[in-house]
Amino acid sequence: MAFLIVALHIFPVSGMKGFQGLISYEIANGITRIAVPTFFIISGYFLRNKLEDTTYLLKYAKRILVLYFVWQLIYLPDLIRFYRLGRFTTSDAILKLIFGYWHLWYLLATVGAVVLLYCFRAISVRNKFVSFCFLFLLGYFYQLLHKTGILNDFPASKLLYDGMGTTRNFLFMGYPFLLLGTLYEYWKTTVSKIRVLLLPFVAFLLLESYGYYTLKIGALDFYIMIIPVSMLLFALAAESQSKSELQISPTFSLGIYLCHPYAIRLVYEYLPQRSLEFIALKYVLICFLAILFWFLIARINKKLPYFF
Repeated sequence: MAFLIVALHIFPVSGMKGFQGLISYEIANGITRIAVPTFFIISGYFLRNKLEDTTYLLKYAKRILVLYFVWQLIYLPDLIRFYRLGRFTTSDAILKLIFGYWHLWYLLATVGAVVLLYCFRAISVRNKFVSFCFLFLLGYFYQLLHKTGILNDFPASKLLYDGMGTTRNFLFMGYPFLLLGTLYEYWKTTVSKIRVLLLPFVAFLLLESYGYYTLKIGALDFYIMIIPVSMLLFALAAESQSKSELQISPTFSLGIYLCHPYAIRLVYEYLPQRSLEFIALKYVLICFLAILFWFLIARINKKLPYFF
């Protein structure tokens, strides 16, 4: 999932034509969109038995907030550089400082989602599923209204969209999928019975993405089909009986997620974007550099445990 997010951030959703343009769109605005919701489901799964433990949740939220502020400082030079180059306005820069620069929105959204989990922990399971559907669909349609330009006629609504960090936030994405993870015991049996539908659901996800491609809609945060796909992927992993002797650091996935933007910056400084094949080559190089960056920072993290 971490490597899917790397792909999401380097394959363009526009600017390429023909078959290459379609493939790039399907990667960056299709299959990779399952990564963040699946990450939230995983987090919710591990929190499902901790919702009454206020001390644990406070410690959990504090740790993520520390990560958020540390990595905001790490990426501050990048934000300043691109602000000076005119890549975004002053108001955009302020919003990025509030909600998180680039990929760091995920950390702040997780904290907000955990707060909501705690506040609404006592509501019935049925109402939890209802709230998941309501918030997800509200965010889904709100983003479509924005991306299709319909909100341009309603300045206040467009301002609200930007002011809350778009629909990619704790309310429409973080809380619903974190909640879904906490409810795993209630849906795992049903989902496990339809595991053979994983590939068809992935195909439908790509088909849904193709529909937006034909409508010339830019990058979207989430689709309808990411719900069954992310649920199935997690259920297959959680119920898998296979075992491996391979030892993977618990910070590896988070490290790739946090480090990869600087790897992207470094590669793109020296290798211009030319074709889909060239972007694929850069993807491999960026993943390698992200792993290297994680490895180096992980050594520092042993002495100063504030990075992962």
